[in-house]
Amino acid sequence: MDVVLIRVTEDGRMQELPIRRDRVVIGRQTDCDVRVPAAGISRHHCEVVQDDDGLLINDLGSSNGTWVNQERVESKRLSAGDLVSFGSFVFVVRIDGNPTEIEPEHCFEDGLPDTDDAKEPPRVVQSGGAAAKAGGVNDDSSVFDFDFDLSDDDDSQPPL
Repeated sequence: MDVVLIRVTEDGRMQELPIRRDRVVIGRQTDCDVRVPAAGISRHHCEVVQDDDGLLINDLGSSNGTWVNQERVESKRLSAGDLVSFGSFVFVVRIDGNPTEIEPEHCFEDGLPDTDDAKEPPRVVQSGGAAAKAGGVNDDSSVFDFDFDLSDDDDSQPPL
């Protein structure tokens, strides 16, 4: 399965994040496979897991949550075209080249949870088993260095 998370921005830019391992941990901490040093992202925020049944995202006990199609989730199976968001980031899930076309501005708007709903205690959606426990990366993997362009983000966070 060829999996790419495509970051979409409000101004129409896209940035690809290929998922090349069976388990990819995303977060602020330096031991994460994908490091996103931004406010709103927990040290070990979430993980994307490829298994025999497809693609799964697990929240790793993050403070601000992991969202799929504007619903806060603990664990959820992902499909092509799903919108995943955490912090101020929105990603479109592309599996085996689908969806072929992406309108980044619309996906960004449709992917962010409604701020009023985000302030209320979220309804947690769970599918595909219990959420995986937090705990760093696989011992046989190395940190995936992904270059996020954070210059246009309005998050203000002191350096780690």
